[in-house]
Amino acid sequence: MKSPSAFKYAFVAVLSLTLVSGGTALHLSGQPTLTDSQDRIFDSAIAMWTMGTTTLFGLLSSRMTTEDSDSL
Repeated sequence: MKSPSAFKYAFVAVLSLTLVSGGTALHLSGQPTLTDSQDRIFDSAIAMWTMGTTTLFGLLSSRMTTEDSDSL
């Protein structure tokens, strides 16, 4: 049985963190008022979601580039 590649582990880890941070930001954005600590968590969640989506696009594009060069 073949073990999962490092790419799959990285992809799942980044995807999980991105979804959790996006869900947190979405939940906190629906609150009528936020405390100072909730506001800091909200800012961090938005930053993490932004970095996560950028990283996912980077991972997927590098994977496609690697597969394209392997077929040459």
